[in-house]
Amino acid sequence: VQKAFVDEIIQEAKDSGADVREFGTLPDGDLAGGNFVRPAIVVDPEPSLRVVTQEQFGPVIPIIPFDTEDEAVALANDTWGGLCGSVWTASPESASRVGSQLVCGYVWINDHGATRLDLRAPFGGMKQSGIGREQGIDGIRAFQDTRSIATIDPEALATMAH
Repeated sequence: VQKAFVDEIIQEAKDSGADVREFGTLPDGDLAGGNFVRPAIVVDPEPSLRVVTQEQFGPVIPIIPFDTEDEAVALANDTWGGLCGSVWTASPESASRVGSQLVCGYVWINDHGATRLDLRAPFGGMKQSGIGREQGIDGIRAFQDTRSIATIDPEALATMAH
């Protein structure tokens, strides 16, 4: 089902006239019927295409151009989800500035991948990409119930009386 979905969104992009660039070859022989999809990038797709609006969970990614940093941040945040993001730049200042504006739970700088999560840092999404956090102190607190108990201290109350 997932392979069919990824194939479908690639075909949808092609049918829309988007610049779809596929790489590699699919296996043949005993593996010809497997769930393989050629990696693809979709250059400057229409914003309404599913390759832009939905999580692919396949080897296809849209490349969306922008003119200003503000536009890049707005485009990145214009989505229903917000699990992870990445900022790719040679400028540490730009990376920090842009990364802090992304509405997602985890931001990599010049990297991207769950295998390189810092397990000391909280992990979880924003918007419709999950509830709560795992890992780090925030992940531990998710399993705790806290409460406050207040008692009246008669002496302290007497000193506050007018």
